[in-house]
This record gives sequence, structure tokens and C-alpha cells, in this order.
Amino acid sequence: MGVLLVDDQAAVREGLARLIACAPLQLYCVGSAADGAQAMQAARRLRPDLVVLDVDLGGEDGLALLPQLLPLARVLVLTCHGDPATRERALRLGAQAFLEKHRPAAELLEAMVRLGRMRGEEAPAGPGASSPRDMASSSAVRPPRNS
Repeated sequence: MGVLLVDDQAAVREGLARLIACAPLQLYCVGSAADGAQAMQAARRLRPDLVVLDVDLGGEDGLALLPQLLPLARVLVLTCHGDPATRERALRLGAQAFLEKHRPAAELLEAMVRLGRMRGEEAPAGPGASSPRDMASSSAVRPPRNS
């Protein structure tokens, strides 16, 4: 399952790419983006199965991208803004899952896999939250698959 990472912080994008690369799952990072314009361009070009989207993209509202991203891919919102109002807004706008960055990496990977398994059917919103645990040094980002 191809994953597009959208976060304004390069360290977060790199850490998530490393986590995905080291996971013994059918996940691979197809690319990353730092803002809304880059995210939409990458989503259209790379055709990911899943977008991991931050709420705050350097002052830009990441949730405003949901209506444009959802026709292209499933969306998992990963954020440090775990307040109930932000969670409810993300899910109301159509995000299939909402996770907080401070949660264990295993929860993030589990949510990604769950969304991948639910492709083609409506996914219920996930209740969780997530934050990476210690990550290995491999940061390989796999190229997009040929369809």
C-alpha cells in the first residue's frame, strides 16, 4: 500500500518514512509533501492508497485539503492537535482515521494497515492516536508502483 506523507516538518516526514520502511508490512512511502499545494500535486501524480495528513501545515489548515484528497486516497490525520473539536472536524470532513502523534508507532502502523484492508469499502473512523517509538536508521523511500 503506497503512503503519501504530508507534514510541514521535515523531521516528521523523515521519521515516518523510516518507520514505514522498517515495518514488516505491505506499506511503502511513495513520497512526501510539506504544504497543501505540494500535497495535492503529489497525490495526483503518485496516486497513493493512503495519505497521512497533519492538521497544521506551517500555519495552513491541513484539514481543508480533505475534500480534495478523499476522491484520490484514504486519509489518516496524524496530529499533535488531539482536542475533541479538531478530531470531530477531521472525521466530519471525511478522514477515515484520526491519530495523535504522541501514541505508540504500532498504533499508527495498525491504523494504516486497517485502512489498506478496508479499501473499496467505507472505513469507520478510528478512535486512536499515535507517535513514533524508536526508529531504525533506514530511510529508504520506495518509488511509486507501476499500475
